[in-house]
Amino acid sequence: MQNEIIFSSSQGRKVWNTLDSIAHNYDQEKNPIELENIAHDLLKKIIDDSMLKKIQEIANNEMSSHIIIRNFLAIQSLPYTPTDDCSPDSVSWRTPASALLGLLRLTGHSARSFMDEMNGRLCHMVMPARNNEKSFLRSTKKLGFHTEVVNGYFYEESPCIGKPVSPEVFGLLGLRNPDGIATTLIPLERVLKSLTPDVISALMKPNFCAISQSSFDREIIIKDVPVLKKLHGGGMGLRYSRSKVMANNTEASEALHQLTDAINHSEHIEQVVLNPGDALILNNRTCVHGRGSITGTQKFDGMDRWLIRIYGYKFATLPMLKTLPEKKHVIMVDI
Repeated sequence: MQNEIIFSSSQGRKVWNTLDSIAHNYDQEKNPIELENIAHDLLKKIIDDSMLKKIQEIANNEMSSHIIIRNFLAIQSLPYTPTDDCSPDSVSWRTPASALLGLLRLTGHSARSFMDEMNGRLCHMVMPARNNEKSFLRSTKKLGFHTEVVNGYFYEESPCIGKPVSPEVFGLLGLRNPDGIATTLIPLERVLKSLTPDVISALMKPNFCAISQSSFDREIIIKDVPVLKKLHGGGMGLRYSRSKVMANNTEASEALHQLTDAINHSEHIEQVVLNPGDALILNNRTCVHGRGSITGTQKFDGMDRWLIRIYGYKFATLPMLKTLPEKKHVIMVDI
């Protein structure tokens, strides 16, 4: 696979051992920017030059949909999979979190979170949750194809400070996956090839609105935006969710229907099973992603599927973000 990099067992152990020596000294929810810089510098020292070059080549290609690194981290110890949407009390999971922060930084991105999503938590625990019915349904249902923070603007749209901006990428790190549940993805370029020029033109007009995803604590809407937007590098970027993006007129509605049909019937769906220690960086502009249902697989015995997810922003985008004074990584959105 063109976008897949495979680390050796010894390389994965080296990543764990190196980051384990520093991760316990930092709380990634309080000082992640410092930690991501330290982790980045350490990864640059210990990852083979050929691997570093390939990671950066893929990351620098604006139209790359994703990067998979197999065996990125040889996980040696973990607490039980959490069951309540909260981070574990044990510090041993901080080593994987540090590794993902460093990897995002290697790809040219800095980690951020939203005050309106999970109270600003940086590391999202992706696992079956049973703290309430809403969390259980959200964490176990099949996820249709979408982009993250669909109600966020792009850098190319020059939003005012205080407006929501969607992450350019996000990272996933596999910790447990006993049932081999896949993350599904489709590169945008594959979808565009099945659309007519008229449909693409309609999707590029600012005739849509988008509402915040269910993980947000309040409803945040952006209006009069396109679904497709030209990126500065010349390619096309996408904001998409079947349930959270709405059309403002008949032409826009028909174009959105055609896009949804092209996505749902695509012959280019990739199934990515993240095993423990595998990392996946997805381009949130040039790729839609989803997940198969995990309903019925949950046992709540501490061994359920568990991923860590972190949003990443290009450094050019950071000045557009309004953040908490005491926590520069937490984004605030004005209504």
